[in-house]
Amino acid sequence: VAASTLWPVVSDARAAANLRTVMWRIGNIDADLIRVTGTRLELDRRAAIDLREHERLARRLLNREPLETVAVGLGRRSRDVAEQLSPADFGFAVGRMIRCLTLDLLVAWYDDWLLLHQERWRQLRLHALDALSLQLTDAGHHAAAIDAATAAVAADQLRESGYRALIMAHLAEGNVSEVIRTHERYCTLLHDELGIAPSLQMYDLVSRATGTASTSGYDGPRRPPPRQPVSPQTEAGPEPTAGYER
Repeated sequence: VAASTLWPVVSDARAAANLRTVMWRIGNIDADLIRVTGTRLELDRRAAIDLREHERLARRLLNREPLETVAVGLGRRSRDVAEQLSPADFGFAVGRMIRCLTLDLLVAWYDDWLLLHQERWRQLRLHALDALSLQLTDAGHHAAAIDAATAAVAADQLRESGYRALIMAHLAEGNVSEVIRTHERYCTLLHDELGIAPSLQMYDLVSRATGTASTSGYDGPRRPPPRQPVSPQTEAGPEPTAGYER
């Protein structure tokens, strides 16, 4: 069963041969890494699994643990919790956090049993990127906050909370033009892809930056009215005026 699950597009004989080859190669590295119990293959409990480490990181960020505490062990050198990280080590650790949270689970695998696990990790890591960006903004690390929020936006360009985290980082830094540019880009994207407007939360956030009450009368996301057809003459613009002189 394990062989046909791992290699579903080849014959059972070929899949079994592939499994034997893999087991032999793994055995040469660590004979205890995989245990065979009857018809089951089990990974040794001592093995470090990157997904578990990344999930633990995501949950620590969602629980709003102090970033300095989370960063310990992720810097260039192993450090004690009580020892304060240097700015360089802290920046390196934050960069590692962002990289860990931008990785998808088994990208080239499309098995039905895996889909829910992939979506669960995707949602977890996107929420963790949002939380990381907000914490970095609160701590005054604006460039790193923008980096984390941009990673969340890149992972899902229609997801609003990533854009809100990005706008909050720009707003904390005083870059109102970046706030307006980001908001307009997101509005255009939502309109073109889904035909809807951003949420009230987004309008409130942008209003804080621009100082205008743009949310008056807002009744939630809605589809814009259909465009009215225009005549070919209107589309092309008015005809040149006869006898025009400079």
